[in-house]
Amino acid sequence: MHISPQRILIIKLSSLGDIVHALPAVSALRQQFPLAHVTWLVKTAWSAILEGNPDIDEVVASDFSWKRWPHLIRTLRNKRFDLIVDFQGLLRSGLLGRLTGATIRVGFAQAREGASWLYTHRVPLADHQVASWRLLDMHAVDRNLVIAQFLGAQENHPIFHLPQFAEDDEYIECLLKNAEVGSQETLIALAPWSRSAIKSWPLDRFVEVARTLMLLPGVRVVVVGGPAEKYFSNEFRPLEFQGLVNVVGKLSLRQLPVLLRRMRLVVGNDSSLIHLAAGVDVPVLAIFGPTNPRATGPYPLDNHSVLLAELPCRPCGKRTCKNPQYLECLYSLTVSSVVDEVQRILNVEKEPRAEVYALPGDQSQN
Repeated sequence: MHISPQRILIIKLSSLGDIVHALPAVSALRQQFPLAHVTWLVKTAWSAILEGNPDIDEVVASDFSWKRWPHLIRTLRNKRFDLIVDFQGLLRSGLLGRLTGATIRVGFAQAREGASWLYTHRVPLADHQVASWRLLDMHAVDRNLVIAQFLGAQENHPIFHLPQFAEDDEYIECLLKNAEVGSQETLIALAPWSRSAIKSWPLDRFVEVARTLMLLPGVRVVVVGGPAEKYFSNEFRPLEFQGLVNVVGKLSLRQLPVLLRRMRLVVGNDSSLIHLAAGVDVPVLAIFGPTNPRATGPYPLDNHSVLLAELPCRPCGKRTCKNPQYLECLYSLTVSSVVDEVQRILNVEKEPRAEVYALPGDQSQN
C-alpha cells in the first residue's frame, strides 16, 4: 500500500508475550511513517511494558469490560484515526477497529472469529492451509512484520523497545546489592511459570535445576515471576539460605526487563518472560512441550536454545493433552538435560564449589 496516514491506531490488547512480539512491527511502522501520531490500544494490565517506547506517541489502556465499551468507543472515534492496524486478530479487536470510523483497517486474512470481515485490507500469511497460526513455521514476530511490510515498511533488523528508566535501574541495583550479589557472579534466571499448565515443566524440577546450578562456581540463581506466582515460589525458599535470589512478585512489570538485562541466561517455559529476555538480547534456554518454537520460541531462534522432546504428537498446539502418556513431551525432559544444556551454553565448570551444598535427602530427576 502507498498511504500517508496521520493518525495510526495499533490494536494489540494482550497478552504480554504477544505484545512483545508486536514491538518490531510497530517500530518498522514508525520508521515508515515518522510524522504520524501512533496510538497503541492495550489492556491496562500490560500497558506498563509500553512506557517510554519511542515508537509510540500515546497509549490507550482499558480493561475492556462491556460497561466501558461506550466510553472507549467515543474516545477512539474522537481521535479520528485514518489507519487501524489490528495485530490481535480477534472479533473484539476487529470490531473495535471498525467502530473507530477509520477508513483503512488492516489485519490478517487468517484472523480468528471472523475478524477479517471487519478489515478493509486483509494480509495473507505464507501457509493458509494450517488451521492455527501457532502451528505455522513462521515466528509471531515475522508474522506481524508481514503486515508492516504490506504497509510499506522496509525489512530491517527487528527492534524491541522495552522499558529502561533510571529509577528502575537504581532499584534493581539496590535489590541485587541487598542480596549480596557480587559483580563477578554469573546470574541465571529461572522463569518456572506459564499461563497454561500444558506448557509448564514441573515446578519441582525447576527447584532441582536451581539447586544443581547453585553448586557451580560463581553462579547465582534468580527466580522471577509475577504476583500470581508468589505463593508457589515458596518451593524455592529453602534455597534462599544458600544464596538463591527470589524476586517473584517483588518487581513491577516495567522493572522486569531491567532485571533481565543483568542476567547471563534465562531458563524458562514457553512464557512471556522468555520473550522479554530475548527482547533485551539475553540468551534464553526455553523448555517447550506442545507448542511450536518456530512460531512462539525466543526470537530470533538461532540466537537461543530450545529443549524439547521429539515425539510424533508434537507440536500439537492443543489446550489439552491427548497422549495416553500425559504430557510426555514435557515430562520426558529431565533435570540433567536442562543442567547439561546450561553448562554447554555458559561453558561453566562442572566441579561443584565446596561452600554450597544440597539439602539432605534431595535427589535430582534423572
